[in-house]
Amino acid sequence: MQPISDAMSLFAHQRAVRAFSDRPVDDETLRQVLEAAMHAPSSQNGLPWRFIVIRDPEVKDPLSSLYEECYAQVYGTGEPDRAAGREPWTATPVLIAVCTPAPNGRTSMMTGASVYPACQNLMLAARALGLGSVMTTLWRLKKDAIYELLAIPEGWEIAAIIPLGWPARPFGPNRRPPLEDYVMENRWTAGS
Repeated sequence: MQPISDAMSLFAHQRAVRAFSDRPVDDETLRQVLEAAMHAPSSQNGLPWRFIVIRDPEVKDPLSSLYEECYAQVYGTGEPDRAAGREPWTATPVLIAVCTPAPNGRTSMMTGASVYPACQNLMLAARALGLGSVMTTLWRLKKDAIYELLAIPEGWEIAAIIPLGWPARPFGPNRRPPLEDYVMENRWTAGS
């Protein structure tokens, strides 16, 4: 997969990647992706995030099993078209759990508004380097077991788990409907 350097082209070529080659993600490439996440804007420049990089099969395998249980619970035997060719997390080179503070067991709008730009920076940097990624939240159906497995302390929440690796196959730009279908002037004018 060729790296992409032009920002506008990068946006058009970012898409969910759920199948990865067995090529490992080297430490320097991973560091670049995480550095990009660190430079995301955040409320009061508070950097309300921590990243757990998961490569060890002894952690990744049970995490994958829990995710597959969530997947089966939601989709049964009929997976959505967008997930065709999806691989289990055991085949994913790296999983990154993006954590954020959750005082009193709840994240605030400011914290949430800050952590997701970090996720987006991480994913855009990954794509710029030729990596694929996807933001996942389905695992939340097994949140307690996953928090125990990853030793998430009280007062912290996982905002997303991001599988990361070199795509198993090349892919082109994402497909989107016309912008005009999604933009309104001054007030809500669309039917839904």
